[in-house]
Amino acid sequence: MDMPLVYGHRGAAVEAPENTLPSFKLAEKLGVYGVEMDLHTSKDGELIVIHDETLDRTTNGRGLVHSYNLKEIKKLDAGFKSGNKWVGTRVSTLREVFEGLGRINYYLEIKQSSKVYPGIEEKMLNLIDEFNLKSNVQVISFDFDSLEIVRKLDKKIKTGLLYIGKSSWFISIAKNLKINFLQPAFNLVYKEDIEIARKNGFKVAAWTVDTPEDIKRAIDLKVDSITSNNPRLVLRTLKKYAK
Repeated sequence: MDMPLVYGHRGAAVEAPENTLPSFKLAEKLGVYGVEMDLHTSKDGELIVIHDETLDRTTNGRGLVHSYNLKEIKKLDAGFKSGNKWVGTRVSTLREVFEGLGRINYYLEIKQSSKVYPGIEEKMLNLIDEFNLKSNVQVISFDFDSLEIVRKLDKKIKTGLLYIGKSSWFISIAKNLKINFLQPAFNLVYKEDIEIARKNGFKVAAWTVDTPEDIKRAIDLKVDSITSNNPRLVLRTLKKYAK
């Protein structure tokens, strides 16, 4: 059976503090094809790996990520909410993630475009080039403006359009943005969504798949790749079905 490629969603978020270097390293150790992470910028323009636009949920900080400089963000604890084992875990920059992981595959999600974070697309692409990781990266976003900027800056890097809803609603947008992958919410993916994607030349990378039932459904639908908060479970389950 053809099995979907597995990306650790925010690393191995079920087992380690999401979007932190220890989480990404655990996912890599488990054997994922790649890791997914989210990008914002700090007040001084550094690329910060964190999901929310605020610090409140995942750190002991308060307020917008963009309101703090890197030095201030680095003082925060991004691990204590995940248990004593992770106390002292720091928020990472994208540079630190590239340095720590190297040549694994990446889904890099830009949370908001240059309209909110000036220059975020160009900064990210420059860093990808610096580490010679273009062939390992897929830039993804819900933000149409950001994907348009990325494509104007780089004609060859792989891109993916994140969305919630029927794939047919987004085909024309995806074509206009010259993206490579449709990336829908998995709970809304059906056979007809896969068919229309294939018919229009797109691969399908669905999010987020965390249960044995959904893993089996992803196999049956022939989804190209999936992200999961629990890559250990997904990889173990895929191995069972591959026998």
